[in-house]
Amino acid sequence: MNAQVAQKIGHGPKKVMVIHGWFGPSVYDGFFQDFDLNAYEFAIVHNPGYGAAKSSAPSADMTALANSLFELADQLGWEKFQVIGHSYGGAAGLRMAALKPERITSLAGIAPVMPSGFDATAAANCGADENTGPAFMAAFAKGKDASDGPRMIAAALDPVLALDAHAMEALMNNLYSCLSEETYKQYFLVWTGCSFVNEVKGLGTRTLFLLGQSDPFAALNYVTPTVQSMKTGSVQVKQIPGGHFLTVSGKQKAAEALKSFLS
Repeated sequence: MNAQVAQKIGHGPKKVMVIHGWFGPSVYDGFFQDFDLNAYEFAIVHNPGYGAAKSSAPSADMTALANSLFELADQLGWEKFQVIGHSYGGAAGLRMAALKPERITSLAGIAPVMPSGFDATAAANCGADENTGPAFMAAFAKGKDASDGPRMIAAALDPVLALDAHAMEALMNNLYSCLSEETYKQYFLVWTGCSFVNEVKGLGTRTLFLLGQSDPFAALNYVTPTVQSMKTGSVQVKQIPGGHFLTVSGKQKAAEALKSFLS
């Protein structure tokens, strides 16, 4: 279950591991072009089962993914590093910080999944019911153009993206190019089933949560219990334009926030 570095950007002394979420790494396309690449080295990771790591079996759970990412850091020779994680990549970063807090110097979660997974608050935010999980699991097989395929999920999570036909098409094309149906289904179970709430209580890792103003899932009421359970003063929460995925304006605001946050 090996994660792989798909791309390195920059050559600076500050090391940052960049972790994607369920729909893959394309959310980071063009994201780091305006950072100081003499100060930072960003390693964009493909999780087991995706892209450069497509030959690896998908992770069994969030702990297994976190351990795979630590193994990759060891291969890179990174003892201490920062993490940026989108969607369930944010949960992976939290799991890493809970497992080995001495190694994660800071964590930025963009539209992050929480240690409670797809809990009652998230379900209520999204209007989910007993049919939602089976529909999401079955969506990949319907195809990228189907109204009840993954574009249905992307539109539900990001009403801003839903209005941008070009951005939606690009997301769907990248999704189908980087993972299989098996990987898609497994990571749905991984992120919805996150269950490490107790492990983040009192966690003092310097953390930033960036929440899309139009994201019905990773909303303020969803992240607040985790924020309150962590060490007082360790977490900042900021809202940025857009929904769950980073379209142009949200990407710009997220990059601006991260430039001031990364140490």
